[in-house]
Formats: sequence, C-alpha cells, structure tokens
Amino acid sequence: MTTHLYCILPHDLRAALPAGLSGLAGERVRVLHIDGLVAWVSDIARTIPVSVDGVRAHDAVVEAALETGTTPVPARFGQRFDSDDACREALRNRAASVESVLADVQGTVEMTLILTPSTRRMIRDLEPVLPEMFDSETEAPGRRYLDSLRRREAVTGAVKSAMDELAVELNRAAGALVRRATVLEQVSPLPLRTISHLVGRDDVNAYKAAVTAVEAGGDLRFLLIGPRAPYSFSSLTDAGGRHGMNLAD
Repeated sequence: MTTHLYCILPHDLRAALPAGLSGLAGERVRVLHIDGLVAWVSDIARTIPVSVDGVRAHDAVVEAALETGTTPVPARFGQRFDSDDACREALRNRAASVESVLADVQGTVEMTLILTPSTRRMIRDLEPVLPEMFDSETEAPGRRYLDSLRRREAVTGAVKSAMDELAVELNRAAGALVRRATVLEQVSPLPLRTISHLVGRDDVNAYKAAVTAVEAGGDLRFLLIGPRAPYSFSSLTDAGGRHGMNLAD
C-alpha cells in the first residue's frame, strides 16, 4: 500500500477530520502532522486508475476539508507516495512554498463561471456548415471540408467576441469581490470558456447576486459553480493551466 494525498491545511483547531470520512476505494482518511502543516491522506494501492469515481472521491474529501471552515490547498489527483514518511518529506522540502499558498487562500473559496453558446446559437451557427459537409453532389470532399473549416472558424470567432463582451460584464459585476482570477479556453468545436474567481467566504452571497444579475442574452449562457476549494489557485508554480498542488512540480 502507498499514501494518497488529498489536501493540505494549516494547523487549525477548526479543521478537525470528520469522523468516518472515507476516500479512494473506501479507505479511511487520516491526518499526517508535518511541522506547521496538516495533510489529509489515505492508504491506496500502488496504482491509481484514473476514473470519474476516483476523481469524485478525491474531491469529496477536499470539499469536506473546506466545510470545516478552513480553506485547504487541494492536491492534484494521483499524488501518491511510497509511505507516510515519503509524503512528510516531500511536504517538508516544499514547506515554504506550501505555507505561502496556504496563507494566500485562507478565508477564500473558488467560484467558477462556465461560458458557452446557447443551444439556439449552436444550431443556428452550424446550419450553414452542415450541407457543405454532407452534400457530395456539389464539390470534392477535400474542398467541402476546407470550406466547412473556414465557416466554422468564422463562427467561432464571432462567438469568442461575444464571450469577450460577456466576460467583461461578469468581471465588472464581480468587481472588488474578486481577489484573483484565472481564465481557461477549452478546445472544442465551439468556444467554451471557464473563468475562476477567488473570493472571500463572507462575500459568496454578494458575488452570486452580482453575477446572476448579468444578462447573458439569447446567444450565450453561463453556469455558476461554487463555492469550492481553490483548485485553480493552488499550484506551487501557478502556471501551465494545472489545477491543484503537485509536489512533483
């Protein structure tokens, strides 16, 4: 068996481990004490298959830590160590960086906005492309394919421009409630944008009211997710679009 790391917290009496909390493969979650830090871990087999259920189990433990009232630094899924001692050593080696990230996120949560075209917009924009992709009587397949790509790129650019405008409105509405922000552009046939905001715990209701008052219009929509643990703001390097702390960075 090896040691799986879920999250890291400061020594805080509020952040007591809930009784009976289980993680991956139903294993009991336990606490490791490392100087001024606390790690939530569990035993796990030497190989960790990546699965939706596994990621959900990992995230459930992290969210349980968040519910204690102390903000954890989530570990990226799959952080496995040969033993408790190896986990402690890795944390000790990065103690200064870990403590800095912990201090940065204390008292905060992550709120996420996912911007997408509306179903009506997607249907309307794809209608001109579909005949050229499937009508074999008009042009050679290669030409049809290139024309469809050009049309889709034009559509994508128009949607991105509309998303830019909506993002500006959402960021303006959230305003002073946002301490830090990250933006992720997804690779997909039509644009998908994720905006993550780090906000104070006490500001969550005000944040929700501010962003939900923004009118997305008929062509775009946005989904609000949170409050969650600050995955997007917990990288030791804070680069590369990676979510959650990775002690191997």
